Amino acid sequence: MKKLIILSFILFSISSFSQNDSIPIINTAFNSGEYLKFKVKYGIISGGYAEMKIDLEQVGYDWYFHVKALAKTSGLVGSVANVRDRYESYIDISTGMPLQAIRDINENSYKRYNEIIFDRDNNKVISLKSGEHKVPAGTLDILSAFYYARRSIFKKEFKKNDIINLTTFFDEKLYTIKVKYKETEKVRTKFGKIRCMRFVPVLDQESPFKKEKDMQVWFSDDGNFIPVKIRVKIGFSTIKCDLNKYKNLKNTLGKPFNR
Repeated sequence: MKKLIILSFILFSISSFSQNDSIPIINTAFNSGEYLKFKVKYGIISGGYAEMKIDLEQVGYDWYFHVKALAKTSGLVGSVANVRDRYESYIDISTGMPLQAIRDINENSYKRYNEIIFDRDNNKVISLKSGEHKVPAGTLDILSAFYYARRSIFKKEFKKNDIINLTTFFDEKLYTIKVKYKETEKVRTKFGKIRCMRFVPVLDQESPFKKEKDMQVWFSDDGNFIPVKIRVKIGFSTIKCDLNKYKNLKNTLGKPFNR
């Protein structure tokens, strides 16, 4: 179960790392106060939910986006696997770069807590668990990568099979995965049909997937760029994660984004 929940958050975090972490990026994708809730199923069994929300908080003399992602099992799945996971990130409003990341994992008897500080001047991260690590300029944590992609990467015009590199500092090391854009299509959701960009994994020796359709994620192509549907095949079952509720989106859900 631990690996499945972690994977769900990895799927939310599509980003490339050609960015300069000192250049302000105009954010037209989200506001403080945004709230997203996703219903999670394991096959046909309701398994819990995931939430993502944004607050605005002052740190010293500066203001940051404080973003949180929470995952919780419930019902029959919760009785077998009790999951209470929390990810947090403090993100620079101008550049989209994280200042601090928190990871608090509680999955049955498995518990893990860590905090990471990003030292931009010296290109390193300082981990509460493992100390200092040198990292490339512009490195993000796994949660801030999702919000950075929304305010920058998803604004570009994609062509079929364009590859996007994802690199974060995660679980005490640099974590890299590759995904590619397949198409833009209408997706049926609780809120009606929404025009979405569909991404799948790049299949190579490091990929945990055997087929492209083993992992698919659809992001709304409406200026918000929020995930509305995720499908991950694990063994003989499929994890289904669907947008179930939202509040305070910056743009109208489903309104076409003009690049």
